[in-house]
Amino acid sequence: GGTSSRGSYPLPPWFNSMRESMRRLTQTLRRRSGAAKLTHAARRSHSTQTSAAMEREFTSKHARAMGLQKLLRDYGSRSTSPLSINQMYDFGQYDAPGRNRATTLLAAAQFVHEELPVRCSHLIQDLMTLPFGLSQNSAIQEVVELFHTTIREIIADPRPKSSEEEEKLRLKIMGMLRRHRNIVTHMRSALAGDLLSSEEKLQLQPFLDRFYATRIGNRTMLAHYVQLGEEPQEDWVGLINDKCRISQVVQNAYGIAVDVCRYHHDINPPALTLLGSTECELRYFESHIEYLLTEILHNSIYSTWKHHSPEDSKQVCPPLPAITVIIADGKDDISISISDQGGGFGRKHLNSIWTHLHFPEEDFTHHSTKAIEKDQIKFAANEDECSPLINGYSRHSPRLARNGLPVCRLYARHFGGDLTIQVMENHGTDVFVTIPKDGEVPEALPESLVGEVELA
Repeated sequence: GGTSSRGSYPLPPWFNSMRESMRRLTQTLRRRSGAAKLTHAARRSHSTQTSAAMEREFTSKHARAMGLQKLLRDYGSRSTSPLSINQMYDFGQYDAPGRNRATTLLAAAQFVHEELPVRCSHLIQDLMTLPFGLSQNSAIQEVVELFHTTIREIIADPRPKSSEEEEKLRLKIMGMLRRHRNIVTHMRSALAGDLLSSEEKLQLQPFLDRFYATRIGNRTMLAHYVQLGEEPQEDWVGLINDKCRISQVVQNAYGIAVDVCRYHHDINPPALTLLGSTECELRYFESHIEYLLTEILHNSIYSTWKHHSPEDSKQVCPPLPAITVIIADGKDDISISISDQGGGFGRKHLNSIWTHLHFPEEDFTHHSTKAIEKDQIKFAANEDECSPLINGYSRHSPRLARNGLPVCRLYARHFGGDLTIQVMENHGTDVFVTIPKDGEVPEALPESLVGEVELA
């Protein structure tokens, strides 16, 4: 029992029980209210922390983007450092005084670490300033991103100062060579078709010359460095053959071209007549010579077969006139002439054969994405899959690029040589390749023709 606060009458027996229940309910509500306040505060704190983290992440990404942009501008403003064959040969020798394998590879790695970002930045500048809206093309953007990634990977580690750091860089370079194999395919997909007029394609020629010339230089440098890390072979330093015998390279190139023609066209090829200074040798990147001679000889074999084949496929093809290769060993140059009786072409078409967007009459594009094996010989339709130097892992490769004469001429000119053509319509074609003998001409690396540009 109990009494009320205002009077003396007794309280009902259930009052105390109800009061206790109310007290407990009040305590429960207070606890829940406090927890709710704490939860709200925690949520607000978490939200604040998340916003701060997002802001920091955005700031970090922006800083990285600005940092990369600044680096690209810095590297893009620098000049490249082209090397001659003799320089690349000399610094690759293990047995030079005061040198051994470790110091040689470390010196090469340090040069690559400094030089590659500069060359890649020049390529990015050109790609980002392409006309006709091409810089926004998805295929071009993929190529740009590949070069961005290359620069980021190179500068992620400091300049190598030990054998362990050198080996780490060399493994990175091997991965880069593999990843960049499809760049030419990306470029072709961006520029092929009817997206551009004939005049617009002609305006792109200077860019494409610079792009392919720089690409040849980059992959020459990188593949040579990677090869220096392999077991040395007699007369070879990296990818340079100190006793490159031209006649042997001609025969190798002819064999590759014959295999390709037999596979694609079931051709009984014309014979090869080899004349002149067949014993001459020089120090050179043998794969450069083999690459361009294979392209030229393939053209000669195919055009000779097509020009002399009867119109009626049921008739037997007569014996084909031989392809004649003459090697001249001069005082300053070694000259190679390749003469065929493939019918030639009219002079009005002479300029078009030097355009990068002029594709051969025969179309191998249906083989462009994969190599085809036949009799243990692999063929592929693009330069990325086939050139021994481009791949950087072998000196000889039974594959054909089908990139045409413009790229062949760039290979010939890369160390100061040249490639020219004389045509006799309805008779044949003479191709002349000159190769300097002294090995002192530095790489033909074009400087970027653009100034400071936005490289976001």
